Amino acid sequence: MKAATVGEQPNKYYVLFIVSLGTVLSGYVSSSLDIALSNIMNTFGFTMDTVTWVLLSYMIPYGATLPIMGKLGDQFGRKKMYVSGLVMFTIATMMVGLSWSSVTVIIFRILQGIGAAMFFPNAMTLVADAFPPNERGQAMGMWGALAASGAALGPTIGGYIVEYLNWRMLFNSIVPIAAIGIVLAITVLQESELNHTSAKIDYFGGLMLVSSLSSLIIILNRGAKEGWMSLYIVSLFIIMIFSMVAFLYVESRIKDPLVDISLFKNSTFVAANIVGFLTFMALMGGLFLIPFFLRNILGYTPIHAGLSLIPLIASMILLAPLGGKLADKAGGKTPTMLGMLILSITLYSFHTMTADTSYPFIAIRLIFMGIGLALTMSPLSNAAMATLPKEKLGVGAGVFNLFKNVGGSVGIAILGTLLDQRQIFHAQVLSNYIDISSSMAQQAIAGIQAGLIQSGMQSSQAYTAALIVLQGMVTKQAAVMAYSDLFKIAALLASLGVIAAIMIRNIPKDDERKSSAIREEKDLVA
Repeated sequence: MKAATVGEQPNKYYVLFIVSLGTVLSGYVSSSLDIALSNIMNTFGFTMDTVTWVLLSYMIPYGATLPIMGKLGDQFGRKKMYVSGLVMFTIATMMVGLSWSSVTVIIFRILQGIGAAMFFPNAMTLVADAFPPNERGQAMGMWGALAASGAALGPTIGGYIVEYLNWRMLFNSIVPIAAIGIVLAITVLQESELNHTSAKIDYFGGLMLVSSLSSLIIILNRGAKEGWMSLYIVSLFIIMIFSMVAFLYVESRIKDPLVDISLFKNSTFVAANIVGFLTFMALMGGLFLIPFFLRNILGYTPIHAGLSLIPLIASMILLAPLGGKLADKAGGKTPTMLGMLILSITLYSFHTMTADTSYPFIAIRLIFMGIGLALTMSPLSNAAMATLPKEKLGVGAGVFNLFKNVGGSVGIAILGTLLDQRQIFHAQVLSNYIDISSSMAQQAIAGIQAGLIQSGMQSSQAYTAALIVLQGMVTKQAAVMAYSDLFKIAALLASLGVIAAIMIRNIPKDDERKSSAIREEKDLVA
C-alpha cells in the first residue's frame, strides 16, 4: 500500500480500509464496554443508575461536538481531523484502562468521546469523497460492515479478556492497532479540498449546544431520583432552555453557523435525522438492557454474554452491503421502513423473556435485530447525504451523527432510569400480593427450608434463609417484569421511526447524476 503522490487520488478501497480502522476500534471499545459494565460497577462502586454515566460521559461530548468536528474537517482538512481524532481517542482509551477512580473513568471517557467525534464524521466524508455517487451507497454499506466488525470483536475478544484477564486490558489492547491506523492514515490518505468560504468557527454556538444537550441528558437520568420539581432539576431545565434558545438564535443570524439551519429545509434530510434519532434511542437502549439481562437475570459469564451477542453483529455485518445496494437501486425509503419495522417487532418480542429463557430464543431475535439494523443504517446514511451539496457533506454528516448519538444518549438515560423505577414498582406490587401467612407462601417457604436443612443448615437458620431466598425470587421476578416493560418502550420508539421514514424522498437516478455533474463542474471551476 503506497502513499498517493500530490494530485493523485489514493485507491478508493485503500481509503475505505484505512478510515474503517478508526471506526472498528470505536465499535470494539463500545461493544466491549457493554460486557464490562458489571465489572466496572464493582471496581469503582457505581450503582445501576450511576453506571449509565460510564456510557453517557462518552456519548454526550461525542454527539454534541460532531457538528463542530464536521465543520472543522470541511474548513481545515478531513485527513487532519481524522488523524488528530484517532490520536486523541487512542491516548484517552489507554488512560481509561489506567483509571484509578470513578471520576477519572468519567474524565477520560469524555476525552475519548471528543476524539471519536473528531474522526468519525470525517471518516464518513472521506469515504463519500473517494467514491462516485452511484457507488456511494454500497461504499457506505461496506464501511458500516467493517465498522460493525469491531463491534463483533468486542463481545468475543472483549468477553474473553474480561473473564480471564482484566477489564482494563479492553482499553489497552487497542493501542498497537491504533498506531498502525495512524501511520497508514498519515502516509496514504490525501488531504481533502478545503472550504475557504467560511473561516470562522462558531465556538459560542458549540458551547450552547453542549450545554443544552448535557442538561437534557442529566435531567432525563436524574429527574426521577432528585425530584422533577427539585431546585437541581429545575435549574438544569432553565439552563437547557436558555442554551437551546441562544443556540438557535445565534445559528440563524451569524454568517458562518455551526449548524447550517438551511439543511433542515430539506425534508429528506430532516426525516433521516428523525429516523436516526429514534433508531438509536431504541437500539442503544436495547443494547444497554440485553447484556445486563444476560448477566444479572440468566447468570451468564462475561464471555458467555459476549458470545451471545454475535448473532446480532454477524447478521448486521453480512447484510450491511445489501442494505447499501438496495439504497443505490431503490432509494433509501423502502429499505429504511422495512428495517425499522423488523427492529420494532424484534424488540417487542424480547418482552416475553423470563429467568428460564433459553439461548436459541434470544439468538433468533438477535439475528432479526441485526437484519433490521442492516436494512436501516446504510440506506438511512445514504438518504441523509445524497441531497446535500459536496461542500456541506462534512457538516451534514456531523448533524446526522449528532441526532443519532443524542438519540442513543436519551435512550440510555431514559431506559437506565426507568429500569430502577419499574423494578421498584413491580417489587412493591408483588410484595403486596405475597402474604407470608398464606398457605401458598408457607408451602414455598417450607419447600425452600427443607432443601436448606438437607444441605446441612439448622432448622432455625433455614427458616430465616428461606425468607431471604423467597425475597430474592420476588426481586428477580420484579426485575424480569421491569425488563419486559422497557423492551416494549424500545419497540414503540422503533415503530415511530417507521412513520418518520415515510417522509424520506427517493432521488431519481437522473436527478442524482445531474446533481453530481453540477457539483463536479463547480469543483473544477473552483
